[in-house]
Amino acid sequence: MTEEKSKPESPVSKPFRHLKVGYIRRKTRKSQRGLQHSSLNLNGDWLEAAGFPIGTTVKVLVMQGKLIIQAEG
Repeated sequence: MTEEKSKPESPVSKPFRHLKVGYIRRKTRKSQRGLQHSSLNLNGDWLEAAGFPIGTTVKVLVMQGKLIIQAEG
């Protein structure tokens, strides 16, 4: 049996973040005001500390009432 060496994960300052779902407007041919679509913005130094530096490609697993975001590669 061989042991796999993995680098230890650095602790994240706050494991839970509280955000609010907002909206963006997208104009359509039928409506001058446009339609509202849900929008969630993630930003801050904590993203890089959690393993998401600028340019990271992510995969989002979507479930009812839950999103799981993972770095790819």
